[in-house]
Amino acid sequence: MIWKTPGVLLVLLFFAYPDGADAEPAYKDQATGMELMFIKGGCFAMGDSIGDGDPNERPVHEACVGDFYIGKNEVTNAQFKKFAPGHSGGVVDGAQLGGDSQPVVNVSWEEAVAFARWLSEKSGQVYRLPTEAEWEYAARAGTTLSRYWGNDPDASCKYANVADLTAKKQRPKWTTFPCDDHHVVSAPVGSFMANGYGLHDMLGNVWEWCEDVYNSEAYTKLPKDNPVYQGAGEYRVMRGGGWSNGPLGIRSSHRVGLSPDFGHHALGFRLVKTVK
Repeated sequence: MIWKTPGVLLVLLFFAYPDGADAEPAYKDQATGMELMFIKGGCFAMGDSIGDGDPNERPVHEACVGDFYIGKNEVTNAQFKKFAPGHSGGVVDGAQLGGDSQPVVNVSWEEAVAFARWLSEKSGQVYRLPTEAEWEYAARAGTTLSRYWGNDPDASCKYANVADLTAKKQRPKWTTFPCDDHHVVSAPVGSFMANGYGLHDMLGNVWEWCEDVYNSEAYTKLPKDNPVYQGAGEYRVMRGGGWSNGPLGIRSSHRVGLSPDFGHHALGFRLVKTVK
């Protein structure tokens, strides 16, 4: 169900941008408090450039995206509840997933799209899920390695909430990073260091829905400019890995498909706003 309320305006904020991001104004939505960073478009090598990924991430190919805004953080429970007040993130092994500043989880692709449409109607802007190419371009932030902080596994817990030594104490069979991020489940958004575009949790914390229909064969056969697959397929793409993933799942090129009507305790989303 979509709740309609009177429209609100977006206000313009100015931030000191990190290296790698253009010094352009960012947007803050008055209704939700969501901040979106401006990303200057460009071309990049999309896919598994290191050779540590899955077949559905290859071959590496050039993709180009236009300018766009993307959420500085994943959408939080507090923000999503302005649209769906009764939503509950649930509990995993006694650990709460529904804190106001935790990323919203147990939300389907269909619900994420409905939230974007609701916010578009309220604001007069165009919000949507990121395309798979936009997501990877933003996550990489100009880098070419498996992760935007490099390949040192000991550094991972500075940048991402992942399956770590804290998790391994409770789940000994998990394959984990050899570091400790001190979170058993999802962390409040923005708890870890940002990438070069000022974006937090692009890897880890929770998986993130993308716009594309999942298709392993169409991955490298789309047009180079602003590719997005909307053809046949029963799944939608999710990216980034989450708090329960070890090294194989926490990579910039890692891609998985999931039913659009399914939610999960380590799956959420962030939004893109188109540039008018």
